[in-house]
Amino acid sequence: MKVLIAGLGDHKEFGLKSLRDAGHFVGVIDLPHRIPVNLCDWWRAGDRFSVDSMLEEASSAGFEWDAILCWEELSTDIAREVARKLGVPAPRMPAGHFRDKGVMHGRLREEGLPTPQLGVARTVEECERLGDGHYPLVVKPTDYGGSGGVQVVDAPDGLADAFRAAAALSASGRVAVDRYVAGPEFSVEAVTWAPGDTQIVAVTEKHLTTPPYCVELGHVQPATVTDADREQLSAATVGALDALGMEAGVCHAEFRMSDTGPVLMEIAGRPAGGQIPRLVELATGWNLNTAELAAVVGERTRPGTPAAECAAIRFFVGDGQTPFRHPVTLDSASRPPLLGALRELRYSAAEGTVFRTPRGPEDRLGHAIVAGTRDEVMAALAALDHETEDRRDD
Repeated sequence: MKVLIAGLGDHKEFGLKSLRDAGHFVGVIDLPHRIPVNLCDWWRAGDRFSVDSMLEEASSAGFEWDAILCWEELSTDIAREVARKLGVPAPRMPAGHFRDKGVMHGRLREEGLPTPQLGVARTVEECERLGDGHYPLVVKPTDYGGSGGVQVVDAPDGLADAFRAAAALSASGRVAVDRYVAGPEFSVEAVTWAPGDTQIVAVTEKHLTTPPYCVELGHVQPATVTDADREQLSAATVGALDALGMEAGVCHAEFRMSDTGPVLMEIAGRPAGGQIPRLVELATGWNLNTAELAAVVGERTRPGTPAAECAAIRFFVGDGQTPFRHPVTLDSASRPPLLGALRELRYSAAEGTVFRTPRGPEDRLGHAIVAGTRDEVMAALAALDHETEDRRDD
């Protein structure tokens, strides 16, 4: 098939390679510096925030596309509109339900599902009224992506700054105000083959920095959860997808596991970022990118053979105080536990610079992916974390 990714996002090489390895012709429209042209069969530079721009570029191909996908959170509704105008299959879901956190949680409340959201505000005063003096609160843009602009506010004197930071990233200027939910965080990856037909693929454990920003430091697949918790997370995901009207595609749902059960933070109608699709394939055999395409065109896929029992990623970040040092050294890479477990290593920052404490995905300085038995993966993660702390102390 000829598949167009109308809005690619950053670090999506695994998805492109997955589609090409499956025999598909792959095209991409995005900013030129974000397109790995060596992994595309066709590409054009285009404005991923403009229906007209992406429509013009997609139509310039000289042939008909068989499906249009989008892996850039901020462009998902735009890409589906391009597909509608061209009469090409794309993920099917109501516009706005998976992009706007105000609309999303309003719909969940209407369906009687638990949500932490207290409401949506356009001013600091509205935030104060929604919080009603109860802290901590979580303030976030209603229509941004990832963890950008998300901040935990412990007291009234921090609310104004958090509101301004979130509003600056919100295209609509609207800010969501949530009650803070304590507990470990998990994501659920699922495929909806048809309305009411959703298959849970994976539950992933998430590692975060401490508040106020709660930036993702890594993921472990599969998550260490009880069967009962896994069933609750799966049921909550299916319930949310049904309530939000998902008809065909994949989702990435993020939950906090509270004392009373899973609470949905948000849910995206696209494959996960943060290299989670790579981890899922390593540990389960499921390829979320080819599964999404199959669902869009009315087909189904099956998982392949897992390459490992467990897979994980650790993101490298700064601490705002000490010069950054590469955690994987010549010595540590040449012996266990990294030797044999390390599957991918990337740095996007040179050594020696002091980088701020992370506030979002844009502050990641590199990553390592490890895979093997669970014991091997845990040992490798411990070595990465220990090496990071040791090199910061140098």
